[in-house]
Amino acid sequence: MNLLDFNSFFPDEASCVEYLRLKREEEGIVCEKCHTSKHYWFEAIKIWKCAECGTRLALKSGTLMEKSHIPLRTWFIVIHLMTSTKKAFSALEMQRQIGLKYYEPVWYMMQKIRLTMGKRDANYKLQGDIEIDDAFYEIVDLPDKDRLGNKIQTEEDLKRGRGSQKQAKVLVMVESRLNPEQANPNKKNRVLGFAKMIVIDELNSVGINYEVTKAINPTSLVISDGYRGYAGLNEVVKKYKAMVVPQTEAHKMLPWVHTVIANSKRLFLGVHHSIGKDFLQNYLNEFTYKLNRRNFTSDLFDRMIVAGAHNTWY
Repeated sequence: MNLLDFNSFFPDEASCVEYLRLKREEEGIVCEKCHTSKHYWFEAIKIWKCAECGTRLALKSGTLMEKSHIPLRTWFIVIHLMTSTKKAFSALEMQRQIGLKYYEPVWYMMQKIRLTMGKRDANYKLQGDIEIDDAFYEIVDLPDKDRLGNKIQTEEDLKRGRGSQKQAKVLVMVESRLNPEQANPNKKNRVLGFAKMIVIDELNSVGINYEVTKAINPTSLVISDGYRGYAGLNEVVKKYKAMVVPQTEAHKMLPWVHTVIANSKRLFLGVHHSIGKDFLQNYLNEFTYKLNRRNFTSDLFDRMIVAGAHNTWY
């Protein structure tokens, strides 16, 4: 859906209310008390009423827009802009586009949408051949103390390299199917599938196996470099293949996982400039959500509305 179509479909607040009502009814309205699915809609006050026990349910209740006083059409515009663009919007640019006076509500709206994107992708597991690698993303909110509990006085006190407090650890997993028909030596010989990017506290075998168990089908083949943290992957997947990957050959031996990492870092640097550790996962959610749906012919705005109505927000 382009911008002209959006304005045609949603010219006012009433059209947005009707659209959300229909989508929620398609997903199914279930009473929290008696669990019946039969409800009556009251147009004047925008609520459903249970046919059995009379419990009321507001239009926004249980959605990512719950308890928000921002007009529904503004929410729809933000969701449309975030899902229709291949890249991303900063919160400041979004504020300019929708004309809200304050920055904080716009930032909060976008974080809720990104969190919902992550919830949606968490419902699916990767399968087949999987490239896996770790990456380090620079963050801005630095700790007051190091790992030993010593107070950090200056930036020079921070650890450098792998394990630096300036960087957040991210586990990147990408479906990568071999393409035997690819004869061009200048192109990748593998086909990109779906991806997952997870912020992880420690890159050891316990943490990696835990995240892989949640994200990857156990019948998959996992391919990685020889980092010792991946040594226990045989316990959680059918087959694990470790390779010695020289830095100059990484783009050939593990082509797609490094492409995904590089593209996400360039996007974050160019659009958001700096990201706090507590919110890095949300930005990764948005990146992978749109990456995983790059070939979808259905409208991403419609899918996002369904996801936002289906995933209860607390």
